[in-house]
Amino acid sequence: MLGEEITGFYVLRRADLKNRRDNKGFYLAIDISDSSGHISGNVWENADRVAESLTVGEVVKIKAQVQSYQGQKQISIQRIRQAVPSDEVDMADLVPAVAAEIDKLWAEYSELADHLVNPFLKSLLRKFTEDDDFRSAFCETPGGKMWHHGYRGGLLEHTIGVTKICEKLCPLYPQVDQDLLLAAALLHDIGKIQSYQHGPTFEYTDAGRLIGHIVIGNQVVVEKIKKIPAFPEELNTRLQHLILSHQGKLEQASPVVPMTAEGFILYYADETDSKLNAFYRIKKREHKDGVKWSSYVRLLGQFFYFGEKEA
Repeated sequence: MLGEEITGFYVLRRADLKNRRDNKGFYLAIDISDSSGHISGNVWENADRVAESLTVGEVVKIKAQVQSYQGQKQISIQRIRQAVPSDEVDMADLVPAVAAEIDKLWAEYSELADHLVNPFLKSLLRKFTEDDDFRSAFCETPGGKMWHHGYRGGLLEHTIGVTKICEKLCPLYPQVDQDLLLAAALLHDIGKIQSYQHGPTFEYTDAGRLIGHIVIGNQVVVEKIKKIPAFPEELNTRLQHLILSHQGKLEQASPVVPMTAEGFILYYADETDSKLNAFYRIKKREHKDGVKWSSYVRLLGQFFYFGEKEA
């Protein structure tokens, strides 16, 4: 609520030192988050000294007041400091996580992989589902940094969502190689495991920025395929194509565009699941009585329409 005083621990996502409009010193513009979401705010007093004491990506303790600026909530920070070990901060309170139980999601992922019939693709997927290190990392990784499934377990949830969409579409197009499509859906984003840090802000790793999750994921799959005797070259090539083209457009960081029926389905399944996750996340945050429209979604260059809020 506006005017509310808040004190607590948060993850510092951004801290930018800026000139005041009157050119009389500086202020510190920050973003903080916990498991419920994030909010922006400012430090007005001794901003330059405060900036030197903080590290983006770490946990801070703040005392602040909730205010409004241009129709958006923000906080005015009276006190802020870096957290110390004696604070005994519970990171589960600060890092958002998927709503469903991780173990149940993993069981669902494993079951989808086990339904594959093609012996080579089934063997390939088992090299992932029977790898405890892969399971641990896969279940901790977000599906995205900020846009969609940006929480612990988000990658697992997103992968299952994409695979289920593909599974539903296969009976409508019997010419499609269902096993190939589902195997690609289950593996399409595994490069994100090495692309995001598993810390509180899910920052990009060096490899994530320099190489990208699509190429990283394809490299991982190729290395696994090399360990499967007589894996058909044509199947190998078609699977790689699906992974490399799943973001659909060169300007969206796909090394190639979809050129097969399975490629088109995977691309649109990925688009559908990611955009709907973002839509419902924004709706949950912004849809209130009397509010029919979202704020402007810069990534898409548009607004979302919610309609009247149900009683």
